[in-house]
Amino acid sequence: MQVTIIGIVFLGTLTLSAILTPAVRRIALKTNIVDRPGSRKKHLLTTPLLGGLSIYIAFGIALLAGMIILKDPADNMTSLSFKSLCSLIILGGGLMALVGLIDDILGLSPVLKLVFHTVAALAVGFIFVVKGTLLNIFLTGSSFAWLAAPLTVLWLVGITNSLNLLDHADGLAAGSSAVAAIFFMIINLLSGNYPVAFISAAIAGASAGFLIFNYNPASIFMGDCGSNMLGFILGIIAVLGVYTPEGSIREIAVLAPLLVLSVPMVDTVFVLNYRRKTGKPLFSADRNHLAHRLMRLGFSHSQAVIVLIVISILMGILALLLPTLKPYQAVLVFAHALGLIGLLAFFINRAEKRKTG
Repeated sequence: MQVTIIGIVFLGTLTLSAILTPAVRRIALKTNIVDRPGSRKKHLLTTPLLGGLSIYIAFGIALLAGMIILKDPADNMTSLSFKSLCSLIILGGGLMALVGLIDDILGLSPVLKLVFHTVAALAVGFIFVVKGTLLNIFLTGSSFAWLAAPLTVLWLVGITNSLNLLDHADGLAAGSSAVAAIFFMIINLLSGNYPVAFISAAIAGASAGFLIFNYNPASIFMGDCGSNMLGFILGIIAVLGVYTPEGSIREIAVLAPLLVLSVPMVDTVFVLNYRRKTGKPLFSADRNHLAHRLMRLGFSHSQAVIVLIVISILMGILALLLPTLKPYQAVLVFAHALGLIGLLAFFINRAEKRKTG
């Protein structure tokens, strides 16, 4: 697989997703699968869901085409052949999209939604673990190798739910997913992990094509169908990625995917901590996510989303730098990133206190 093919995949899925999204929007309106305005919702108009379907179809077509046209690379760095990997991801992502679609149609309560999504992520994650897709970043060959399977499943459950929680502002989940997938694509291209770069390019393009219609003011939402599927696929890509050059210390490899996916994870930590401090149920739906809090401080909807996407880009750039650094330098870069996130939290909290005080 060459860089040219990866570029064609990205542009192809972007175009296909952009073509499919208006058609899916019409289907959602005809079948009345829509999101209506409510007390904790920012939008004022009834908005069709099912956007995740256009992302999944565009992504799935790209992977199917790759399975038919491309040969398995001789230096495949994953534990599965290219065709087996694509097949598993299409099936696993499809199941996650289906679970989210059921939620979109039935409108499950936040707690039941969390249980439903977690059980699905556990089931699909277990299948990937059985097939040999494990979080081996720093566990292979150590006395803690037995932790690879449970940590892989735990990671997939966590990032799936984090992406689901991030879908609270127009364009945020789609934009952050596109940015994360682009950086996973670049990192794996540079390391020669072409199958994962191909999959990353496909999901990046599909997310970017949908973003055209999902940016504020959104004409369609991805729904849980999309956020569930995107979270799971990004989680799998993170597990399969190669982040450090051969011969370097494997322990620092875990830092790269954490940086690339820092925005959904930080948003989850912040909102759960906010609910804990204010005495609200941890799994209740509310308007206390990062984008909501930025909007309360005076940012417009678009500005709040742009701020968080810019943070995603900056974190991705740091992840790109990690393989070029010595281990202690990589740890220092990661520590600086954590410090910046801590400063963001401090200034948001301080600004909120001044505004309410």
